[in-house]
Amino acid sequence: MVENLNLPVSSGKVNWPSVIRNFRMSKRLKQAALAADLGVTQAMISRWENGESDPPERVKRRMMELVQDAFVVAPAPTWIDLVTMNPGIEFVTDSLGMFKAVSLGALELFGIEREAIEGRQASQFLGGDFIENAGLLREKGMFQNDLAFAQSMGSLEINVPSGLKTVLCDFIHWPRISDARAVLCVHSGAVIDEGRYTTRLQQRSGEKFIARKTF
Repeated sequence: MVENLNLPVSSGKVNWPSVIRNFRMSKRLKQAALAADLGVTQAMISRWENGESDPPERVKRRMMELVQDAFVVAPAPTWIDLVTMNPGIEFVTDSLGMFKAVSLGALELFGIEREAIEGRQASQFLGGDFIENAGLLREKGMFQNDLAFAQSMGSLEINVPSGLKTVLCDFIHWPRISDARAVLCVHSGAVIDEGRYTTRLQQRSGEKFIARKTF
């Protein structure tokens, strides 16, 4: 059924230039890639997006199917992409401690390129209290989906080609299900100074690691 699609309308009709352009950009497709799916030329995609001509009925039906699929299904790459674009400090690890995705902010903090860190063990690059807390996450059942979320504070040692540096961090960790139905852990944190670290630790009654069960 396609009647419930949230398609942009203009003067009571579907605004096809907006639909085609917005779908293509949301999926990060080049005009040539969408053209190949629709069985047309890249020039035709350009004309439709610019409103120079109207797509034929066959193409309209196919576009409605594509938009419907994108609207109903939110695959794992969607939220993983959001992690990679995050200007803050955020990364995703699996049950083996391997980086699955790293945010722009974390890459800047680590001083490393994405291809040099994603797909590798976090312990190769990170140390300090963070690694100990990562072990607690596993023990408490993060990767069995037994935790709703966890909070941790402590030192984060960063071991990258530019050298070793240590910062104080405050993290929140929560589970997400991958497209392969595996449980991944999203670590979202911030670098804080000693004053804020002491204050936050006091607010948590001195507990550097707090886990909240799902039941």
